[in-house]
Amino acid sequence: MNLLYLHGFNSSPDSTKAIIFQSFVKKKNSESLLVPSLPISPKETILLLEEIIEENKKEISLIGSSLGGFYAAYLAEKYKLKSVLINPVVSSHLKNMKDLIGEHENYNTGEKYFFSKSNFKELFDYKIKRFSIPLNQLFLLQLGDEVLDQKETLKYYKGSLFLVEDEGSHKFDNFEKYLPLIYDFMT
Repeated sequence: MNLLYLHGFNSSPDSTKAIIFQSFVKKKNSESLLVPSLPISPKETILLLEEIIEENKKEISLIGSSLGGFYAAYLAEKYKLKSVLINPVVSSHLKNMKDLIGEHENYNTGEKYFFSKSNFKELFDYKIKRFSIPLNQLFLLQLGDEVLDQKETLKYYKGSLFLVEDEGSHKFDNFEKYLPLIYDFMT
């Protein structure tokens, strides 16, 4: 079994959640974990991830946070995979993401880059309406998310599995508390 962790927008494989998850999986010593650095372009990101999935013909499960959750949802539906989606971007959030067009600095690496109008438009190519196997998806949502309205996620993906907390933040506070649940679901 391979596990594939997808970081969010303006993040990296060195994000707090990625490091915590890597450490947890390493202690399990039984699974292979891939944590790629995702390109700025959604199209390039999906092409990279499809290549990784195709190369790892073994069973693979996805975990994604924020925009990484959006990509994980698309790929989970396309390849009929299990996924854990943490405070994910969903299609109904995309219209509000137009504000992301412009220059950014990666939180972890300090790298400066430009998210273009064409990058923004690429996101719409990866929308899904619903999951054909909704119980293969586990959503971890904190309604205190200051970046995305996760009530939209609840409406958007009815029928999937949800763990919802009233408080919290976009970072998903106390992530480490849910590692056994996440790991067991993915494997």
